[in-house]
Amino acid sequence: MKKLYLYLVLELCVLTMSQRTALDTSILNFIYRGYRNWLTQSYGTTNEDRMSQLRNKNNFQKEIPIHVPFPCNVTAGRSPKVPESVHHLKPGDIDVIAAMGDSLTIGAGVTSIYTFEVNIENRGIVGSIGGQGTWREYLTLPNILKEFNPKLIGYSLGDAISTDPAAQLNVAEAGAMSKDMTFMATYLVNKIKDDPRIDINKHWKLISLMIGSNDFCINTCATSPWSMLNDHKIDLIHTLRILRDNLPRTFVALIPPPHLKELVAAHQGREPFLCYLSSMIECSCLFALQFRNQRPEYYKIMERFV
Repeated sequence: MKKLYLYLVLELCVLTMSQRTALDTSILNFIYRGYRNWLTQSYGTTNEDRMSQLRNKNNFQKEIPIHVPFPCNVTAGRSPKVPESVHHLKPGDIDVIAAMGDSLTIGAGVTSIYTFEVNIENRGIVGSIGGQGTWREYLTLPNILKEFNPKLIGYSLGDAISTDPAAQLNVAEAGAMSKDMTFMATYLVNKIKDDPRIDINKHWKLISLMIGSNDFCINTCATSPWSMLNDHKIDLIHTLRILRDNLPRTFVALIPPPHLKELVAAHQGREPFLCYLSSMIECSCLFALQFRNQRPEYYKIMERFV
């Protein structure tokens, strides 16, 4: 019962984190930050015994032995001259890597076993932006690119919230939606410009952007589903223009969000009460009984959402 109560409190924090309330006092923020730090240290990737248990349970890749060589030839992975066009980029030409998105990009609960642990942000092992360890431990895009360019900048170093130094250029936030991307792009641009390590005109930058899951879960049943597609199109255009106008030599990778039809299918049949409760809270548009008949229409929208 205590875990259920704790979980509900944390869910409330996630749902209200974008709105300033009477709870946003310095003392409560201090207590909450202390709790998050304790949670991360106790159940995050820095707990080596826990990570070993997860690997033994096949929840993570097995560590690749040191005698196994990197499978790609890295000697020709960087251009002798900095490319002028994105079409001539090689893996080693990427000097800076960054990411925008929602809870999938912050690595929410990647190492979780119990429900309350989903509030840990395992940014350092996220596929698109995590650079914790090496490719032998975590086969992520930054850990692959580091083999071609060891001086790569921007990848997340470990478990962290967005304001922690370890998050680096991962500016994703839990609960983020399409409408948040313009603000997030502006914030990322300023963060890159303020980083003394980055030559904004010389360095090639790779920015991954994945958004949409929260729109599907919260917005499709609250607004006109098809107008949501047009709103997303406008948000995306404005976001890309911000990045284009402020960041030269930038490759933007648009990653489609997961199709949540598979999530609905995974919940068929009997399931633990906490799983049912969390689904109803976080994704009511797909799991609430009153919207069940609209699911086929929602699935069509997901297929057209980029």
